[in-house]
Amino acid sequence: MPNNLTVFDAAWLTRAKGATHGVSWIAGVLDSLNAEGTLYLDSIRIWFNRFPHPTIKDQGALKTRLESFNNSDHLGGVNELSWWEFMRKAQLTATSVATETTPRPDFRISAPTEFYVEVSTLNVSIVDCKAFARGEGVCLDHTATLSRILLKAANDKRDQIAYGAGLRQPSVLVLFDYTTWSWQGTQASRVFANALLGTPRECSRLPVDLSALVYVERKVIDGRIAISRDRSAIYYNPNATYSLPVGMFPDIGQFWCQIMESQPRLDDHWVRL
Repeated sequence: MPNNLTVFDAAWLTRAKGATHGVSWIAGVLDSLNAEGTLYLDSIRIWFNRFPHPTIKDQGALKTRLESFNNSDHLGGVNELSWWEFMRKAQLTATSVATETTPRPDFRISAPTEFYVEVSTLNVSIVDCKAFARGEGVCLDHTATLSRILLKAANDKRDQIAYGAGLRQPSVLVLFDYTTWSWQGTQASRVFANALLGTPRECSRLPVDLSALVYVERKVIDGRIAISRDRSAIYYNPNATYSLPVGMFPDIGQFWCQIMESQPRLDDHWVRL
């Protein structure tokens, strides 16, 4: 489909400079327009232009999310583009699934094997936001984050996950972590591995329609988006109806079946997209 829309054009930039942003992502970009800010916008422009938009409607919807001053909307669009770029670097053949009236996942992967992927975001929790508003700190609580991950898998993204299973294909849920303690080197991915795969009881908390769960820590380094190799991980559901072959995303940690694991080569701790 021809790409006839432009993201972050001159008119948008004029609106951005004249708006009141508060805690919006755009404030940091405008503060570094001669350096990292421009590189960040340019990267997203390039990705948007080569993204396999299935329809004009979907292309316009993604443009709206990317250009939104609302952090959640913007990050949702950026994460979708980031994961597509990550899959492209991993030499997976991926296409974007057209939006319909019923929920569908974001991507269909056709090679090296067929499966479906839904991309989502864990934002700062309402509890933490209220604590910050009161001038209070928050405790490191991986259990609370894990509960939110399981809620996404079992409820919030249930229909998108079930779509692939309905076609007798594996389904993968990718979660980008933007919670309070993400990027702090807490090794949350290993905590989640023990909780999800450490005992049969915990494994049963994952829906059988879900073939694998991917936890992602993402960071902007000098204006470029990057994914952590050693703090991102994929967890293969041993109870899944349709299994995903182990090793599908070799640049991040691999966990399966009672905490067996494989770690990526850490020549560089970040996959720069």
